[in-house]
Amino acid sequence: MKKSRKNFLFLLVFFLFFSLSAAEKQVDFSLLRKVTDGTLNYSTFELTITGSGIPETNVTNLNSARITAEKAAAANARLKIVKIISGLILSEKTTVGAYFEGKGDPDFVDRLVNIADIKDVTYERFYSNSSVDLTYKVNVSGYLRRIVENGKEEFSNKKEPLAASSDETAKTKSVLVINFKTKIEPQLFFSIVTEKGEKIYDISMSKEARKSPASLFFAKKKADAVIEKEKLEGEILSVSALKINGSEIVIKNSDAEKIAAELKKECFEEGKIVVVSAE
Repeated sequence: MKKSRKNFLFLLVFFLFFSLSAAEKQVDFSLLRKVTDGTLNYSTFELTITGSGIPETNVTNLNSARITAEKAAAANARLKIVKIISGLILSEKTTVGAYFEGKGDPDFVDRLVNIADIKDVTYERFYSNSSVDLTYKVNVSGYLRRIVENGKEEFSNKKEPLAASSDETAKTKSVLVINFKTKIEPQLFFSIVTEKGEKIYDISMSKEARKSPASLFFAKKKADAVIEKEKLEGEILSVSALKINGSEIVIKNSDAEKIAAELKKECFEEGKIVVVSAE
């Protein structure tokens, strides 16, 4: 009887352990931020947005009314995407819209967003008056890449980077994970510095073929899912962030020494960096 009870308890613990492991795998560790009528996923740069449309007034055919309402919804979603992208933070408190306004090109984002990209409907709601609400999923990484390339030189951290160890053969780590103990607001031009203010990394040190338009990735609580999805191959070096100073992620001097000694240059060149928010 006692043996049966022990076996039962063992099986129960075994079942609970694997159930919790499976549940953890299903948790979404993407870094999400609410935007006007939608959500921006900073881990994948996918924007979920709802557009509303009403049919043209001179249309009497029900099918034609629906088609014109759907076109209007897509156009409405496009306007919202332009507004959302214009409000994204480039560096510290400079938004995309303010940056291009200052360059004398306030319509840059408006020209950039193509209505042809707004096609993947994930949810739809139709009303008795033939109006419609359509929810779209749009990957905005292409838009952001164009914006980042435009402002790359201006927003690069002008400090000279700390010299890394020249012996690449001794380095074993290819992916850098920076963990925050607090919630962070993403920026497209973050740089990494030491407590002394010495530059470790910024976007000028990456190649244009980097995987992320921001030259680094964002995650919530854990970096694993982003690393797996984006195929960021290689051993991981994990450090803790002390704070954000403007657009600078500040890390310990001792962690900077680890980076210089252990991190391969491919990490910075390819943007194989994951910043983890604690929210």
